[in-house]
Amino acid sequence: MYQFLYTDVEFLKKKNKLAPESVLAWVPAQVIRFTECRPKELYIVDCFFSSLLDNPYISMLLLRKIPKTRDLKTYSSPPVEAVRLSASCRDVIGDFYQIAKNVISKEFGKLFELLDTIFEYRDIEFTVRRFFKVKKHVIKAEEVKEMDVRISTRIAEKLVDRLCLYDKKSNTINPAPINVERYNVLVYIDPDLLTSGIAVGRHVLEVKAYARFIKKFNLYSLFSLRPPKLSTSIHH
Repeated sequence: MYQFLYTDVEFLKKKNKLAPESVLAWVPAQVIRFTECRPKELYIVDCFFSSLLDNPYISMLLLRKIPKTRDLKTYSSPPVEAVRLSASCRDVIGDFYQIAKNVISKEFGKLFELLDTIFEYRDIEFTVRRFFKVKKHVIKAEEVKEMDVRISTRIAEKLVDRLCLYDKKSNTINPAPINVERYNVLVYIDPDLLTSGIAVGRHVLEVKAYARFIKKFNLYSLFSLRPPKLSTSIHH
């Protein structure tokens, strides 16, 4: 049975960091410390959403740094009443080292696969007005995807470098010790799926992917959310 990470929900609502109508749920999570590289920093990855896809990059996507780790408190029972969801936790250490191996080999197939799963790429249309002229521009879906791919590969490279998971000079894996502990953590979901994330202590860590996953995997009922109404209008 995991301990519960304390969250001051009333403070977060009072400071408008957490909307009063937010849907709350307790989910298992992994709190990670890179003991030699970043001993004073703590990171967190939830187990519920990260278990939805068998892809190491999901741990990178959902990884968040916990601010002010000295303020962390744990309880044996939930400090806030909310639905409790169970899940098996991924081998997050294995995920990070797999990402490091991919960075070394420049093989990012699993990363591209994750982007295709999460995002629905469409053409982006916008207009630019100059004096009395209005010009319409279109960015093709493939161009948008290419930009995401470039940004995501850079993030992967910077992550494994920052966390000392590989030696940049020799371009080899660096087997640094990593400590992982498991807790129950409070996640929040906006009823309209406009935002989502983790609430820890007096902080909210936005994780927009949660809302995307709820839509993608039709998890509305688990979080007592109403699915969006299907449009009955006919478009010509």
